[in-house]
Amino acid sequence: MSDIPNGGRRQVAPRQTMESPKQVTLQFLDDTWERLLNSLERLEQVSEGYRNLTATRLDQHPDRDRITESELDVRWEVHLQIKSLERIIKPVIEDAEWMIADFLRWFGGRARRPLAVTDEYAVPVLHCVMDHPYELPDLDEVVPTERDILDAAEALGRGLHESDKIEERFLADSGLEATRHLHTRAHSRSSGLVRLSELNRKLAVHLAYLIDHPQPAKEEPR
Repeated sequence: MSDIPNGGRRQVAPRQTMESPKQVTLQFLDDTWERLLNSLERLEQVSEGYRNLTATRLDQHPDRDRITESELDVRWEVHLQIKSLERIIKPVIEDAEWMIADFLRWFGGRARRPLAVTDEYAVPVLHCVMDHPYELPDLDEVVPTERDILDAAEALGRGLHESDKIEERFLADSGLEATRHLHTRAHSRSSGLVRLSELNRKLAVHLAYLIDHPQPAKEEPR
């Protein structure tokens, strides 16, 4: 896989320092989660012509209203966003359980649709959120152009600037708490579980058990 984001609109994983409050990392997590679901909704549009948008809060793609990127380009972005999530989620994995329910309600929005390329990412995304090993679908190698490299450098600068602004905001207000934006495309998690069972029945059964037997939340320092 190429290390250079193709197209220059990928978001980089934000910087974190040892002094950063936990709420800063949780805010990075919520924003990264938003960008991942946004990339999946873009994939739905280019691969199926399906438009059911819930994750546009941070969408800065120049073609957000009418996508011009190819399916392969969008799939590359999905891969990169999952990798970003993997990095961000590890230090706060015990606070990420809400994302499982959120994904199932998002994924349930695909109910009654034929299985398609977007469905291939359901299991990797859930395994990533659960801090389990995962495998991404194979993609053809993409060779970045000079324009891609320049765009990627600009995107890196913008991403680091936004990260700094988030950290400054939380350091200035010790009572500030990270957001948890939800992406409800189905009324319940069950429709997402049913859809998931078509892809990986064992994982669907496991998640159904976890939902029915929630673990008590642990109190942790900010």
